[in-house]
Amino acid sequence: MVGSMTKAEFNRELPGGFVAALNTAYAAENRWWRNLADDPDIFIAVRGGYLNAYYKGSSLMRLTLPKGELCGSVHYKYLLKPSHRPEYTKIVAGRPDITDPGELFLSDLSDVASLKRAAEPYAGLEKIGVHGIIKSNPNIVDVEIAFGAGGSADGKATAPRMDFAALRRTGDEVRLTFFEAKHFSNQELRASGEVEAKVVAQINGYGALLSARRDDVCAAYRKAFSYLLDMDGKSIRKPVRDELMALVVSGKLPLVIDCEPRLVIFGFDADQKGGSVWGLHLDKLKAALPGRVLVKGASDGFKTGIST
Repeated sequence: MVGSMTKAEFNRELPGGFVAALNTAYAAENRWWRNLADDPDIFIAVRGGYLNAYYKGSSLMRLTLPKGELCGSVHYKYLLKPSHRPEYTKIVAGRPDITDPGELFLSDLSDVASLKRAAEPYAGLEKIGVHGIIKSNPNIVDVEIAFGAGGSADGKATAPRMDFAALRRTGDEVRLTFFEAKHFSNQELRASGEVEAKVVAQINGYGALLSARRDDVCAAYRKAFSYLLDMDGKSIRKPVRDELMALVVSGKLPLVIDCEPRLVIFGFDADQKGGSVWGLHLDKLKAALPGRVLVKGASDGFKTGIST
Protein backbone atom coordinates (compact mmCIF):
# COMPACT_ATOMS: atom_id res chain seq x y z
CA MET A 1 0.00 0.00 0.00
CA VAL A 2 1.28 3.45 -0.86
CA GLY A 3 -0.62 4.97 2.04
CA SER A 4 -2.59 8.16 2.50
CA MET A 5 -1.71 11.83 2.65
CA THR A 6 -3.45 14.23 5.02
CA LYS A 7 -3.90 17.92 4.32
CA ALA A 8 -1.09 19.08 6.59
CA GLU A 9 1.45 16.57 5.34
CA PHE A 10 2.47 18.10 2.02
CA ASN A 11 3.72 21.66 1.88
CA ARG A 12 6.58 23.69 0.48
CA GLU A 13 6.38 26.77 2.71
CA LEU A 14 9.54 28.31 4.16
CA PRO A 15 9.69 30.59 7.21
CA GLY A 16 9.77 34.34 6.59
CA GLY A 17 13.29 35.58 5.94
CA PHE A 18 14.60 32.16 4.89
CA VAL A 19 15.46 33.11 1.30
CA ALA A 20 16.95 36.43 2.42
CA ALA A 21 19.19 34.52 4.87
CA LEU A 22 20.26 32.18 2.07
CA ASN A 23 21.14 35.07 -0.21
CA THR A 24 23.08 36.77 2.57
CA ALA A 25 25.05 33.56 3.10
CA TYR A 26 25.58 33.30 -0.65
CA ALA A 27 27.22 36.75 -0.70
CA ALA A 28 29.28 36.14 2.44
CA GLU A 29 33.05 35.68 2.46
CA ASN A 30 32.63 32.16 3.83
CA ARG A 31 31.61 30.31 0.69
CA TRP A 32 29.99 27.18 2.17
CA TRP A 33 26.49 27.96 0.88
CA ARG A 34 27.66 29.55 -2.37
CA ASN A 35 29.68 26.45 -3.22
CA LEU A 36 26.64 24.23 -2.64
CA ALA A 37 24.28 26.50 -4.56
CA ASP A 38 26.72 26.84 -7.48
CA ASP A 39 27.68 23.17 -7.80
CA PRO A 40 26.07 21.65 -10.92
CA ASP A 41 25.86 18.23 -9.24
CA ILE A 42 23.85 19.52 -6.26
CA PHE A 43 20.06 19.73 -6.41
CA ILE A 44 18.44 22.22 -4.04
CA ALA A 45 14.95 21.10 -3.00
CA VAL A 46 12.37 23.14 -1.09
CA ARG A 47 10.67 21.27 1.73
CA GLY A 48 8.07 22.20 4.32
CA GLY A 49 10.03 24.56 6.55
CA TYR A 50 13.51 23.65 5.33
CA LEU A 51 15.75 22.94 2.33
CA ASN A 52 17.62 19.81 1.31
CA ALA A 53 20.79 19.83 -0.79
CA TYR A 54 20.88 16.49 -2.65
CA TYR A 55 23.67 14.63 -4.38
CA LYS A 56 22.89 11.29 -6.06
CA GLY A 57 19.92 10.74 -3.78
CA SER A 58 21.77 11.60 -0.58
CA SER A 59 20.84 14.68 1.40
CA LEU A 60 24.24 16.26 1.94
CA MET A 61 22.78 19.06 4.02
CA ARG A 62 19.49 20.07 5.57
CA LEU A 63 19.02 23.81 6.10
CA THR A 64 16.67 25.37 8.64
CA LEU A 65 16.15 28.84 10.10
CA PRO A 66 15.76 28.48 13.88
CA LYS A 67 15.37 31.84 15.61
CA GLY A 68 16.11 33.62 12.34
CA GLU A 69 19.59 32.13 11.97
CA LEU A 70 20.52 29.91 9.03
CA CYS A 71 21.53 26.51 10.36
CA GLY A 72 22.71 23.41 8.52
CA SER A 73 22.85 19.79 9.60
CA VAL A 74 24.97 17.09 7.95
CA HIS A 75 25.11 13.37 8.66
CA TYR A 76 28.50 12.55 10.14
CA LYS A 77 29.21 9.94 7.44
CA TYR A 78 29.43 12.73 4.85
CA LEU A 79 31.97 14.59 7.00
CA LEU A 80 34.55 11.81 6.98
CA LYS A 81 37.54 12.92 4.91
CA PRO A 82 37.61 10.64 1.86
CA SER A 83 41.29 11.46 1.30
CA HIS A 84 42.42 10.65 4.86
CA ARG A 85 45.54 8.50 5.00
CA PRO A 86 46.33 5.97 6.22
CA GLU A 87 42.98 4.35 5.57
CA TYR A 88 43.43 1.78 8.33
CA THR A 89 43.64 2.56 12.04
CA LYS A 90 45.91 0.68 14.39
CA ILE A 91 44.14 -1.22 17.18
CA VAL A 92 45.89 -1.38 20.58
CA ALA A 93 44.41 -3.53 23.37
CA GLY A 94 41.10 -3.62 21.53
CA ARG A 95 40.88 0.15 21.11
CA PRO A 96 41.49 2.26 17.99
CA ASP A 97 44.70 4.27 18.34
CA ILE A 98 43.46 7.67 17.13
CA THR A 99 45.55 10.55 18.37
CA ASP A 100 43.40 13.32 16.92
CA PRO A 101 39.83 12.29 15.92
CA GLY A 102 39.35 15.73 14.38
CA GLU A 103 41.75 14.81 11.59
CA LEU A 104 39.21 12.30 10.30
CA PHE A 105 36.49 14.89 9.65
CA LEU A 106 36.04 17.82 7.30
CA SER A 107 36.25 21.13 9.11
CA ASP A 108 35.20 23.36 6.20
CA LEU A 109 31.86 22.75 4.51
CA SER A 110 32.88 24.88 1.56
CA ASP A 111 34.75 21.75 0.44
CA VAL A 112 31.75 20.41 -1.49
CA ALA A 113 33.94 18.12 -3.59
CA SER A 114 34.92 16.16 -0.47
CA LEU A 115 31.31 16.02 0.71
CA LYS A 116 30.31 14.50 -2.62
CA ARG A 117 33.14 11.98 -2.55
CA ALA A 118 32.12 10.93 0.96
CA ALA A 119 28.55 10.38 -0.29
CA GLU A 120 29.53 8.28 -3.33
CA PRO A 121 29.51 4.88 -1.52
CA TYR A 122 25.86 5.43 -0.52
CA ALA A 123 24.59 5.95 -4.06
CA GLY A 124 23.04 2.81 -5.57
CA LEU A 125 22.38 2.07 -9.22
CA GLU A 126 18.97 3.74 -9.25
CA LYS A 127 20.15 6.88 -7.45
CA ILE A 128 23.11 7.23 -9.80
CA GLY A 129 20.75 6.81 -12.74
CA VAL A 130 18.28 9.39 -11.44
CA HIS A 131 21.22 11.77 -10.94
CA GLY A 132 22.05 11.42 -14.65
CA ILE A 133 18.43 12.11 -15.58
CA ILE A 134 18.31 15.20 -13.36
CA LYS A 135 21.45 16.61 -14.95
CA SER A 136 20.01 15.96 -18.43
CA ASN A 137 16.69 17.73 -17.80
CA PRO A 138 16.78 21.35 -16.60
CA ASN A 139 13.00 21.41 -16.16
CA ILE A 140 13.09 19.12 -13.09
CA VAL A 141 11.83 21.05 -10.06
CA ASP A 142 11.85 18.51 -7.24
CA VAL A 143 13.39 15.18 -6.23
CA GLU A 144 12.85 12.58 -3.51
CA ILE A 145 9.25 13.75 -3.17
CA ALA A 146 7.79 12.34 0.05
CA PHE A 147 4.07 12.02 0.69
CA GLY A 148 2.90 11.56 4.24
CA ALA A 149 5.22 11.76 7.21
CA GLY A 150 7.99 13.47 5.28
CA GLY A 151 11.73 13.04 5.71
CA SER A 152 13.96 12.02 8.56
CA ALA A 153 16.72 14.16 10.04
CA ASP A 154 19.24 12.96 7.45
CA GLY A 155 16.93 13.76 4.55
CA LYS A 156 15.88 10.19 3.80
CA ALA A 157 12.26 9.76 2.90
CA THR A 158 10.27 7.82 5.52
CA ALA A 159 7.00 7.93 3.57
CA PRO A 160 5.88 7.04 0.04
CA ARG A 161 7.85 9.17 -2.38
CA MET A 162 8.50 9.64 -6.06
CA ASP A 163 11.90 10.18 -7.61
CA PHE A 164 11.41 13.50 -9.39
CA ALA A 165 8.93 15.98 -10.87
CA ALA A 166 9.29 18.11 -13.99
CA LEU A 167 7.57 21.09 -15.58
CA ARG A 168 6.46 21.29 -19.21
CA ARG A 169 4.31 23.79 -21.03
CA THR A 170 1.34 22.24 -22.82
CA GLY A 171 -0.74 24.81 -24.65
CA ASP A 172 -1.98 27.47 -22.25
CA GLU A 173 -0.95 25.72 -19.07
CA VAL A 174 2.17 24.58 -17.22
CA ARG A 175 1.96 20.90 -16.30
CA LEU A 176 3.79 19.32 -13.37
CA THR A 177 4.43 15.62 -13.99
CA PHE A 178 5.84 13.10 -11.51
CA PHE A 179 8.17 10.21 -12.28
CA GLU A 180 9.21 6.97 -10.64
CA ALA A 181 12.56 5.65 -11.90
CA LYS A 182 13.65 2.01 -11.84
CA HIS A 183 16.88 0.36 -12.87
CA PHE A 184 16.44 -2.55 -15.29
CA SER A 185 17.61 -4.97 -12.58
CA ASN A 186 14.82 -3.99 -10.16
CA GLN A 187 12.60 -7.02 -9.66
CA GLU A 188 9.55 -4.82 -9.05
CA LEU A 189 9.37 -4.47 -12.84
CA ARG A 190 8.70 -8.16 -13.32
CA ALA A 191 5.95 -10.61 -12.43
CA SER A 192 5.10 -14.10 -13.65
CA GLY A 193 2.09 -14.96 -15.74
CA GLU A 194 -0.96 -12.77 -15.25
CA VAL A 195 0.31 -11.36 -11.97
CA GLU A 196 0.83 -7.58 -12.04
CA ALA A 197 4.31 -6.23 -11.37
CA LYS A 198 4.62 -4.47 -8.00
CA VAL A 199 5.63 -1.21 -9.66
CA VAL A 200 2.20 -0.87 -11.28
CA ALA A 201 0.43 -0.67 -7.91
CA GLN A 202 3.11 1.75 -6.75
CA ILE A 203 2.57 4.08 -9.72
CA ASN A 204 -1.22 3.90 -9.45
CA GLY A 205 -1.02 4.54 -5.72
CA TYR A 206 0.96 7.70 -6.34
CA GLY A 207 -1.64 8.75 -8.86
CA ALA A 208 -4.39 8.28 -6.28
CA LEU A 209 -2.47 10.40 -3.79
CA LEU A 210 -2.06 13.18 -6.32
CA SER A 211 -5.72 13.08 -7.31
CA ALA A 212 -6.84 13.24 -3.68
CA ARG A 213 -4.63 16.22 -2.83
CA ARG A 214 -4.33 17.93 -6.21
CA ASP A 215 -5.16 21.43 -4.92
CA ASP A 216 -2.78 21.19 -1.95
CA VAL A 217 0.07 19.92 -4.12
CA CYS A 218 -0.56 22.72 -6.63
CA ALA A 219 -0.54 25.40 -3.92
CA ALA A 220 2.60 23.95 -2.35
CA TYR A 221 4.55 24.04 -5.60
CA ARG A 222 3.45 27.57 -6.44
CA LYS A 223 5.14 28.60 -3.18
CA ALA A 224 8.22 26.51 -3.92
CA PHE A 225 8.59 28.15 -7.32
CA SER A 226 8.49 31.64 -5.82
CA TYR A 227 11.27 30.73 -3.37
CA LEU A 228 13.45 29.15 -6.04
CA LEU A 229 13.09 32.20 -8.29
CA ASP A 230 14.26 34.45 -5.46
CA MET A 231 17.30 32.35 -4.50
CA ASP A 232 20.80 33.18 -5.65
CA GLY A 233 22.92 30.36 -7.00
CA LYS A 234 24.27 29.30 -10.38
CA SER A 235 22.95 25.73 -10.14
CA ILE A 236 19.54 26.99 -8.99
CA ARG A 237 19.17 29.23 -12.04
CA LYS A 238 17.87 27.12 -14.92
CA PRO A 239 16.47 29.37 -17.69
CA VAL A 240 13.89 26.90 -19.05
CA ARG A 241 12.64 26.01 -15.59
CA ASP A 242 12.75 29.63 -14.39
CA GLU A 243 10.59 30.79 -17.30
CA LEU A 244 7.94 28.18 -16.57
CA MET A 245 7.98 28.85 -12.82
CA ALA A 246 7.69 32.59 -13.43
CA LEU A 247 4.64 32.07 -15.66
CA VAL A 248 2.98 30.16 -12.82
CA VAL A 249 3.99 32.53 -10.00
CA SER A 250 2.88 35.59 -11.98
CA GLY A 251 -0.48 34.00 -12.70
CA LYS A 252 0.00 34.24 -16.46
CA LEU A 253 -0.49 30.50 -16.84
CA PRO A 254 -2.15 28.00 -14.50
CA LEU A 255 -0.21 25.17 -12.90
CA VAL A 256 -1.85 21.80 -13.59
CA ILE A 257 -0.94 18.70 -11.58
CA ASP A 258 -0.65 15.63 -13.78
CA CYS A 259 -2.18 12.83 -11.71
CA GLU A 260 -0.79 10.06 -13.91
CA PRO A 261 2.86 9.51 -12.87
CA ARG A 262 5.30 8.08 -15.41
CA LEU A 263 7.51 5.03 -15.00
CA VAL A 264 11.10 5.55 -16.15
CA ILE A 265 13.21 2.44 -16.85
CA PHE A 266 16.93 2.57 -17.61
CA GLY A 267 20.18 0.62 -17.19
CA PHE A 268 20.16 -2.06 -19.88
CA ASP A 269 22.23 -2.87 -22.95
CA ALA A 270 21.12 -3.78 -26.47
CA ASP A 271 21.04 -7.53 -25.76
CA GLN A 272 18.93 -7.05 -22.64
CA LYS A 273 16.58 -4.68 -24.47
CA GLY A 274 15.91 -7.27 -27.16
CA GLY A 275 15.54 -10.20 -24.78
CA SER A 276 12.34 -12.17 -25.22
CA VAL A 277 11.69 -12.55 -21.49
CA TRP A 278 12.14 -8.86 -20.77
CA GLY A 279 9.99 -8.04 -23.79
CA LEU A 280 7.05 -9.85 -22.18
CA HIS A 281 7.49 -7.94 -18.92
CA LEU A 282 7.79 -4.63 -20.75
CA ASP A 283 4.65 -5.32 -22.78
CA LYS A 284 2.75 -6.04 -19.54
CA LEU A 285 3.96 -2.77 -18.02
CA LYS A 286 2.96 -0.78 -21.10
CA ALA A 287 -0.47 -2.40 -21.11
CA ALA A 288 -1.00 -1.63 -17.42
CA LEU A 289 0.33 1.95 -17.73
CA PRO A 290 -0.59 2.97 -21.29
CA GLY A 291 1.50 5.86 -22.58
CA ARG A 292 3.30 6.21 -19.27
CA VAL A 293 6.30 3.87 -19.57
CA LEU A 294 9.52 5.58 -20.68
CA VAL A 295 12.48 3.37 -21.58
CA LYS A 296 16.12 4.12 -22.42
CA GLY A 297 19.28 2.10 -21.93
CA ALA A 298 21.41 4.87 -20.41
CA SER A 299 20.14 7.39 -17.88
CA ASP A 300 22.50 10.11 -19.12
CA GLY A 301 20.73 12.00 -21.88
CA PHE A 302 17.36 10.47 -20.99
CA LYS A 303 15.08 13.33 -22.09
CA THR A 304 12.21 11.86 -24.10
CA GLY A 305 8.98 12.21 -22.17
CA ILE A 306 10.65 14.32 -19.49
CA SER A 307 11.84 17.53 -21.14
CA THR A 308 11.29 16.71 -24.83
